[in-house]
Amino acid sequence: MTRYMELRQTLAAEIAAGAFAVGARFPTEYELCDRFSVSRHTVREALRVLEDQGLLARQAGLGTTVLARTPSALYTQTLDSLGGLLDYATETRFEKQHEGFVTIRDRLAEILGRVAGERWLRFAGLRRLATDGTAICWTEIFVADPYSAERGRLVSTSGPVYEVISKQFGLEIHEVEQRVSALAMPPEIAKALDVEPLKPALMTRRRYFAEDDTPFEITLSIHPGDRYAYTQRLHREGARK
Repeated sequence: MTRYMELRQTLAAEIAAGAFAVGARFPTEYELCDRFSVSRHTVREALRVLEDQGLLARQAGLGTTVLARTPSALYTQTLDSLGGLLDYATETRFEKQHEGFVTIRDRLAEILGRVAGERWLRFAGLRRLATDGTAICWTEIFVADPYSAERGRLVSTSGPVYEVISKQFGLEIHEVEQRVSALAMPPEIAKALDVEPLKPALMTRRRYFAEDDTPFEITLSIHPGDRYAYTQRLHREGARK
């Protein structure tokens, strides 16, 4: 777990325990740096996540205020680097319900951005928050056939599948392409997530690339539209973060 995620967990636990009253002023970045012996960047990233979760409100010139003791029902994912994917895997756990080989056909091939007739190893199931077990999305992980030989390791791993593949085959992830699209919640997935079918939903597709233009893993995640928010931070080239 990254240092800022450790700090975020510590601060969230203190807020939940009532160490900081709702509506009260929260410690400044400098106070937190001094208390935890961490950099200002680490503190800023931790506070950013707490703000995304609805626990804090920050306003320039006025400081930071505690808004709530527990996160809102909305799951917010913030991604500004490949390291953010590891944080996502740390914050959540994958509960596998289906496993097996599939030959992708026309509609699925279009969704994956691949050619119909290809053979992929597929894992499917619920992704839950590691903290309280809340189901946040339905996830399907597709592993390209050449890497399915490590099926045993992939089944038993508790970490990201792409990490197992990259380590076992000596791959270096050069790029992760992410696409977010809207759809109606499929009835069979709605049942698993305990939500109403055909309501607005969001699907994220991530494709993991190594040296060439062929992805070695593709992941689809379907979130209820009223439970998911995605934040992306863009920096001007050459600007300090």
